[in-house]
Amino acid sequence: MQRMLLMIGIFFGVMSLFNNRYRVINAFLSKRWLRRLSVALVMRIPAVREKMMYQMLR
Repeated sequence: MQRMLLMIGIFFGVMSLFNNRYRVINAFLSKRWLRRLSVALVMRIPAVREKMMYQMLR
């Protein structure tokens, strides 16, 4: 019973995050250090970095 309640709670938590995903992303990126960290992490992905550099230097 406890496991079932946990699964239901996780399900509703994920659904609420999905429904408010843009608010969550805006709240996350409104912090300067989190924005810098996320950009640094994304730029470590070779395909993303190459595409960004190609578009910037075109």
